[in-house]
Amino acid sequence: MAADLKTVLQKYNEKSLQDDDLDQEDKDVFLVSAQKCLESGEADSELLLREVSNKANEGFIREVGWDLLPVIAPFLAAGKAPRKVRQHCRGVLGVLAEVCKPKEFVLGILEKLEGLEDDNVFKALLPPLQRVLQRLTGKRAHCIGLTLTTLHSHLTEIPLPTKKQKPQDPEDETWRQFGVDMKDKHVGRLLDTTEALMEFVEPFVQMAKKDSTKEAAMTKEELKDLEILRKELVKFLTRLFKYPLIYLNLEELPVKKDKDKTQEADGMEAGDVQEAQQNRCRLCAATTMSYLQAIDPSFSRLLDLCDHYCGPPDMRVKRKTKTPDKQQQDGEDEEEKKEEEDGKEEASLLGLSCFSYLLFVENMCIDKMPAVLSHEFLGAIHIVLICEVLKKPHRPVIHKGLELTRTLLGNLEPFSLSYEILELQPFAVLPESLIHVLLKCPPKSLRKIAHDLLTAYIDKFDWRGRYMLLRGMMEKTGGHAGVMGLIVGKVKDQVDACLKEESPSEWFTGNKLSELLRKILVLPDGATTDLLDNRDWIMPALNLLRYLVIRDKPDQNQTGVWTDWPDVEKGFLRQLRTGVNLSKSHFLEELRKTKLKHKNAKKPEVQMSIEVSGDKMPDMPYEQQIMVLESSMQMFSVIESLLGRITEVTETYRTGEKPQGKIYKRETDWKCADLHAAEDDPNAVYMTCPCCGEKTKMPEGFTPPKPGEELKQFDIELGPPDDDFKYL
Repeated sequence: MAADLKTVLQKYNEKSLQDDDLDQEDKDVFLVSAQKCLESGEADSELLLREVSNKANEGFIREVGWDLLPVIAPFLAAGKAPRKVRQHCRGVLGVLAEVCKPKEFVLGILEKLEGLEDDNVFKALLPPLQRVLQRLTGKRAHCIGLTLTTLHSHLTEIPLPTKKQKPQDPEDETWRQFGVDMKDKHVGRLLDTTEALMEFVEPFVQMAKKDSTKEAAMTKEELKDLEILRKELVKFLTRLFKYPLIYLNLEELPVKKDKDKTQEADGMEAGDVQEAQQNRCRLCAATTMSYLQAIDPSFSRLLDLCDHYCGPPDMRVKRKTKTPDKQQQDGEDEEEKKEEEDGKEEASLLGLSCFSYLLFVENMCIDKMPAVLSHEFLGAIHIVLICEVLKKPHRPVIHKGLELTRTLLGNLEPFSLSYEILELQPFAVLPESLIHVLLKCPPKSLRKIAHDLLTAYIDKFDWRGRYMLLRGMMEKTGGHAGVMGLIVGKVKDQVDACLKEESPSEWFTGNKLSELLRKILVLPDGATTDLLDNRDWIMPALNLLRYLVIRDKPDQNQTGVWTDWPDVEKGFLRQLRTGVNLSKSHFLEELRKTKLKHKNAKKPEVQMSIEVSGDKMPDMPYEQQIMVLESSMQMFSVIESLLGRITEVTETYRTGEKPQGKIYKRETDWKCADLHAAEDDPNAVYMTCPCCGEKTKMPEGFTPPKPGEELKQFDIELGPPDDDFKYL
């Protein structure tokens, strides 16, 4: 085999050849001999490398390089050949990259990369591919762009880190370890491949780096090709943001304390040693940001892409029509516009979101961003990106969207946004995206951030904008009681803030507020409404109504609640009382039947089975049945308490007399901290219902009901309505 190899090479030694000059039989003999050399071991593979590197054989190697590539590639895989043989194969590829026809060799490598699963082969092909791309002359930007697209497609085939906890566990925080936990089998592949691509693209970034002196000496065609190269590099780097970086933890890791290690250098005694943890994901992200900054020092290209997706439509039309109005340049202008639009279409919303997260939240290269951009403009151009990110089911992605939202909103002052901006759909959709996180995202930490951001977002608008947001959210709840209850709570907060102003806004008083109340204070099915299913909004609605009747006296009627009071009493309160009585009667009967059935049961009875998603649910124990029924009764008692308080306040205003009220409580309504004496009466005992916030002075000798006690009635003297202001 070695002899055959040398014989063929000597035949064409030191000849300038064309492909047609080669005998097909000689080519086949050479390729078969090369394969056998690699199969034989280190000695013959070294011989092949030596002969390929021989300058005298350069002409022949140039013509057979395309065919030699598929012979070499399989031996690059781990386990396919010894380490020395793989090393010799990489040397042969290096020689081929120097002597073969550049375009032909690039296509050959790209053909091998398509569908390639072995990471070792992939990384071994990168250095020769990098070198042959550098050898290209003339218009090479498109070729580099095609190469980068192919390389990233291999990266997207690597799976994301796996979850170790149940996906619905609200306390599951393992997503913070995505990309940090090196024990995960996919993390190493992702990071090794990403780092290899970072090293591969580095010379092309230096080639496209802004250099006014260098660009001044270029021709028009060279400048055009350079600009295309920059666009291709930006697209590739934003693709890296899209996958895998946005799915990984890019935060700085906390300092790790290691008690097992000791350090005596620099005067430190044995004990705790603090070690800075390296986050490879963050290092990859920092490298990508530095490359982008080298290509586009002020990030104007990426910020323009954000503006392209998120800016107001009328502004986008103006930008598109802002071209030279010269008929002789129409063809050239159309080509440039087409290339520009292609670049924008390729830019990923997820990639731009990750870029903005690194820029504004992690403060990477933040000093390079133009200082003339206002906080309002930056918030406006990112609104679509944030909405897109919050729709994703992946927790690291949602976390980045929430943190970006928090940073951008934190730069805005209250009342800084006008209601007019809500005419643009993304600004009206952001609350829906935050509510989507509240409903669909299991981790409690992310849901809390989403709730806080929803409140902060509403507060950035003027009064009219806040009203429009809340009304729009109310119309799109889809009948979800929890969402409706959240909105009702926000309405109460806005009414309270509005009434504290010297001149309350018309948008949360009078007729405007009445419109909201008519949507809130209504039972879907009248007295037959399922109070358990709707308790999440009935309680906040009663709290809002109680606040209004206490805060706004009939002679003032700032909120307009007293104007519509007959309708509220007839259409809501009266039906709610009837519904509570019906529900209590039903559950009391169910409670009695359950206890009687348990008492008379002599042997276990066959119970109806329940299946959820094909899984049979266990039968509910007797104690749990009693607890569920008693909890329902407790909820009805709380509703009665709120209804009673509202009635007492209205009767006080009507008669001017101090009422004697009755409150129904259970042991689970109380908080131990609320049993302490209040400052105004150190000898008294006060108790508070956590559902409605009502704090009441207990009579002398009162002791809280013990666990398991039946529902009791306490006669409690209630103060005038004004006393409630201290506890709201």
